Amino acid sequence: MSIITDVGAIARHWRQWRRAARTERAVAALPSDIRKDIGWPDRYTAEIGHHPARDHFGP
Repeated sequence: MSIITDVGAIARHWRQWRRAARTERAVAALPSDIRKDIGWPDRYTAEIGHHPARDHFGP
């Protein structure tokens, strides 16, 4: 792999992580009864297999 490919992969992962963190903050700001109705975070965590805000830049 070239350095450009590596940097591109890191940037892509960072954007995905930021998007997930932004979504989590927006949903967490909703009232608790609405979060419960949509199943946040239990259903979301079960769907993706892990908690997105706990991700890091490692593989």
